[in-house]
Parts: sequence; C-alpha cells; structure tokens
Amino acid sequence: MTLHPLALAVRSALLLSIAGAAHAAAPEAPLDDAPVSVVEIRGDKDDSASYGAKAASTATRFKLSLRETPQSVTVVTRQRMDDMNLTSIADVLVQTPGITVQENDTERTGFSSRGFSISNFQVDGVAANYSSGNSALFDTALYERIEVVRGATGLVTGAGDPSATINMVHKRPTRQLSGSASVSAGSWDTRRVQADISAPLNAAGTVRGSLIGVVQNRHSYLDLYKERKIVAGVLVEADLGKDSLLTVGADYQHNTPKGTTWGTTPLYFSDGSLAKLPRSFNVAAEWSSWERTYRNVYANLEHRINDDWKVKVSYNRLDSTSDGALFYGGSGYPNRDGSGLGVWTNVFPYEETQDNLDLYATGEFNLFGRKHELVAGWNGWRREGVSPAVQLQDPLPFPLTIADYRNWTGKVPQPASWRTGASSTAVTEQSGAYLAARLRLADPLQVIAGARLSTWKTRTDNVNTKGEFVNATARYASKDVLTPYAGVVFDLAPNTSLYASYSDLFKPQNYKDKDNNFLDPVTGSNVEAGVKAEFFGGRLNAAVAVFEAKQDNLGEEDTSVPQGVLLPDGTRPYISTGKGTKSRGVEAEVSGSPMTGWQLSAGVTRSTSRNAKDVLVNTTQPRDMVRITTTWRLPGEWRDVTIGGGVNWQSETYTTATGPAGKLRASQSAYTLLNLMGRYQITRQLSAGVNVNNLLDKTYYRRIGFYNGGYYGEPRSVSASLRYQY
Repeated sequence: MTLHPLALAVRSALLLSIAGAAHAAAPEAPLDDAPVSVVEIRGDKDDSASYGAKAASTATRFKLSLRETPQSVTVVTRQRMDDMNLTSIADVLVQTPGITVQENDTERTGFSSRGFSISNFQVDGVAANYSSGNSALFDTALYERIEVVRGATGLVTGAGDPSATINMVHKRPTRQLSGSASVSAGSWDTRRVQADISAPLNAAGTVRGSLIGVVQNRHSYLDLYKERKIVAGVLVEADLGKDSLLTVGADYQHNTPKGTTWGTTPLYFSDGSLAKLPRSFNVAAEWSSWERTYRNVYANLEHRINDDWKVKVSYNRLDSTSDGALFYGGSGYPNRDGSGLGVWTNVFPYEETQDNLDLYATGEFNLFGRKHELVAGWNGWRREGVSPAVQLQDPLPFPLTIADYRNWTGKVPQPASWRTGASSTAVTEQSGAYLAARLRLADPLQVIAGARLSTWKTRTDNVNTKGEFVNATARYASKDVLTPYAGVVFDLAPNTSLYASYSDLFKPQNYKDKDNNFLDPVTGSNVEAGVKAEFFGGRLNAAVAVFEAKQDNLGEEDTSVPQGVLLPDGTRPYISTGKGTKSRGVEAEVSGSPMTGWQLSAGVTRSTSRNAKDVLVNTTQPRDMVRITTTWRLPGEWRDVTIGGGVNWQSETYTTATGPAGKLRASQSAYTLLNLMGRYQITRQLSAGVNVNNLLDKTYYRRIGFYNGGYYGEPRSVSASLRYQY
C-alpha cells in the first residue's frame, strides 16, 4: 500500500520518537563539545553547533524556552544556514516548516504561512515594516539566526498577523579574535566571496567589533538574467560599566540585476493548448533592471537596574532606494510561430525611509510566595515612501510586441526617461503600548496575559510638476485599538507541556487600492493549542499544534486592473476580501540533535483557508507541506566527513486562470525536491563543501496562475565552497 506523503512524514516522526526513547534509555553517548544555544559562540565553531535552540523571545519579550512559548517557533541556526548554503532570507524560508515561498518574477517574492501572507518582520526583535519582496533579498551573512514564530505576535509587534513573524538576529562580536573567509562557485557562473572578522577593540575586551563583507556575481537558468550583489556590515558592542551594554551597527546591501523579468512565463498558446515553454524562457531586454539599495543603521542600549530588572531601548533606521526600468514580453498568448506576445515596460524610481523605535522594561516580582515576570513597553514606526513621477520617451523606440520570442536576444534600445518634478509621498505611522505578565500560578502551571493599545494612521501628499502641493488624503484608520493576548502552559512532565494561546488581530496593510489609498487594517482572532516536549537535556525539541485564524478586510490582488498597470511605488493594486476568511490546520515539528553528530529539522503542516461562504481560498498555496533538513557527522576515523540533505514536498496548488477560450483551472501538481550536501574538514580551520539543490532536476512552478502564467522553480544546481575558520 502506498502511503500519502503526509502520512509518511507523520510515521517518520513517530519512529523518531521511538528511537529517541530507546536512545534515552541506553547509556548516553558523549555529547558534542558545545551546549545547544540560540547564540552560537563564533570563533569556537565546529560540527557541535546544533539545529536546535533553547530559547527565543520573538513571540513575547520574555526569554522563554521553546517548550515554554505558547506558540509555534522555528529557529534556523547559523550552522544550518552554512550547511545548506542558505545565502538569502528566501533560501532560509524555503526550507522552514510551515512557510511557502512564491515568486512572481525575478525580483518579487512573497512569503506565506497558515494560508496568509507574511508581512511582519523584526531585526533583533525590533519591529520593521518591510515587504516580503525586499526582505527576501537580504543576505544571511549578516545574521546569527532567523527566528520564525507562526501565528500572531501582535502583543509586541503591533501587527497581529496570523501568518508568521520573521526575526533576523545579527551576528554579535566575540571577546577573542575570530573570523572566517569563504569562496564558492556554482551553476550558472555563480561566484561568491564572503568574509567576517570579530575582535576586541581594547585590551580589556569591553569594546568589541565585527566586520562582514560579501561580493556575489551570478547568472541564471533564465536567459539574459544576471545579478551582482554587494553586502557589508559593521557592528560595535561596548560594556558601559558592569550593568550596561551599548550596541551600534550598520548594514549595506546593493543588488544590481540585469535581464529582469516582470511577470511570469505564459502557460497557453493562442490556440488554447499548453505552451510548455522552456524554463530558460525570458523575453526581457538586456537593460531591464530593478536595482535596489538598502542602508540600515541601528543602536541598542540595555541597562540592568538590579538583579531582577532591566530596561532596553532600540532604534533602527532603514533607507532604501529602488530604480525600476523594466521591459518584458509577457503579455498575451504566444503563437506557435513565436509571435503574439506584447510588451510591458515602465520606469518607476522609489525612495523610502523607515524609523523604528522600541522601549521596554522587564523583570521579576514576588507575589503569593511565587516569583513572576512583568514586561511593559512602547514601540512604533514611521515609514515615508516617495514615488517621483516619470515621463517615458514618446513614441517609444521599439514596437510593443515581440516579433519572435524563439529568436529573442534582448537587444532593444532603452527609451529615454526623465522625472517630471511631480511626486506622491505616502506616510504611515503606527505606535502602541503594551503590558504583559508571566504568572507562575502553580509548579506545573504558568499563564502569560497582556494587551496592547495601538494607533495607526496614514496620509498621501501629492506635488505637481511645479513642486506645488496639490492635495492630501488623511485617513486615521484606527485609534486606541486594544489587542489582548493570553497564553497558558501546563507541564505534564518535566520535559513535556500542554499549551494554548489566544490573540486578537490588528494589522495595518501595506497594500493600496487602485486609487493609491491604503486598505483598511485586517482584524480578527488567532487561537492555537498543542503539546511540546524536550529530549536529551533540551537538545531535541518536538511540538504538535492545531490552530484557527479568522480575518476580516484581508487584501488580495485586484485582478480587475490590467496586469501592466502599477501604482506609483511600482506595486500592484489590491482589494479587500471583506469579512469571514478563516484558516485551520495542524503542524508537527522536531528540531535539534537526536544523537551525537546528527542534526535534524523536520516539519509537517496541513492548512486550509475558506471564506464566509465556506469556499476554499488561497488555493495557490499548498494545503500540505513537508520540510526536512538533516546532517550526519560520521563517527570514528570518518569524523571529518559530514553528509546530509533535505526533502521539500508540497501538495497541489491551483487557481482559476484565463486562457484564449475563457476561464480554466491552472494547477501545479504535488512535487518533491531533494537536496544533498557534503563537507570534508581538511584541517581544524579549513573545510571544503558541496551542495546540490533539486537533485532530480524536477520541473515545477513556484507560482502558478499569476496573470495566467507560471514562474518556474530553479532546475538542479551545484555549488562548491572552501571555507577557512579561525
């Protein structure tokens, strides 16, 4: 009998639990050299680093173990990112349980969880109003770990989103000289050089600094496409006496792509048959580009008042610029003779500044003979985005149709363009105060209860070509919105807990309608319950959860607006779906080190979303997913060899598309992707590795039905690297 892949994954998890119990009963093998920790001790790094983590604080400000956190949490450690060659946030999330990554084209990527888009991001725990498309490009060289909390975190982020929150945690300087340098090369002429160094900056080691740098050039399985990326980071950490710590840092990233696409590959020929165009299909101009630059500065000051209480204030500022000059022949249905495709072209510069401030105090207090914890804080952000108006050359120096895509070279003249002087400036502000308590009501029982009071407002200012103010639309969508949060954890045994949590939802949306006005905030509720366990002294975490989320005013793309029409900031218009969208599901996950030398992260997810009429929605996201990543450091004389790999499986996705003959169902059947890795430790400092993604060279669409097209996933790729660690 053939088992459903979801059933196979569950069976594997059960077998793992049985094996773990047997292993626990047997004499315990020597543990790896370093303890399991969320923060890896850089400079003393070897294969002992784990895929597991003992603590995370993204869900609440309390530093809780994963078992004590009443929500689903995944921590992707530095070791896992290095093992699997995960160099971008998108790479990380592709292999994260419960997360879907979908691409509309070469530059626009979206993340989803539990049937909803992810729009909550944090940097070192500070809320940042990034878009998925921007954060997907961020290079992981800057970060020590990525924390993913599925479900709502509205208590501290201010945006109660039932999908997930992504927290990117920076690498920290070490008290001894340490660092690494690596070079890698791979398929499609991919070349990458990465280096970082960390050292004390004074004799006492009370001031420490680190530098990180990356240069990457790559071509692609897509014709014409190539990209250059430069990344730099600097961080200084200073002990201001024995009770205060100051951290100041800056990041820089510049992405320069060429041959950029703007949309998907057509699914149908003009006669209605499936086109089945090659994965390399790209009818962009050679000069088509969406260049982006990010400059991020941040500072944190933490002060310990006494043994029980501390305060922390954090500031983060992100300046980003993008310069889109796009040309892509993806409109319409191609004929078999190569003709029939229309061209989308546009120019849209955009500049954005975002300021984020976070302040909180946390500590312990005694009540009724027990010690409890309290956290009180305020945070807020302000985002200002400027969209200058641009005039394109008229008439354009090329026809807006492709004569024959089969012989496309990308060599078309780039039209002249200039800024008219007019502009549109959108300003969005959100702030809120929160209070929460962690109450230990009995030895096995603890309760987290709190609430947040939030305010959100937005306005758009328009300026004409003479620089004169024209009009403004001010809309105070919500004031003093109260979002309660409650969680309970009950210990069934010293290593096993039951938990449940509830949160109201309040999420201002980045989406704008066709009139360039922001959609109303999303409201609703999120409920989750489950069981969590720790094994082998916390080296392995396991969890099973069920959840239900309800959302009103959820935004979805407005397909009534022609595909080539964009808003001033280069995004597509959205429309509200109204009331009653509901998502339900179940998740199971294990992560950590089941035994010496074995690292494991595995997750199974099932989720369905329905509207108020009980009709399935969000069908472009898979209902079922399996994510497995594992490595094994061979024992004995082979201990310098580490082998591993991963499995990504997901169920069918589908949507209603429009073909030449009218409406039809476009679908991507269930598929499995296999990845492999291997590493050889040449010396204590020097190692060589190889990674193979999509081992079986599976042809599949990462996104299906986006304006009647599909975006192909990457074919098989191979990369080799040489790394020196000191």
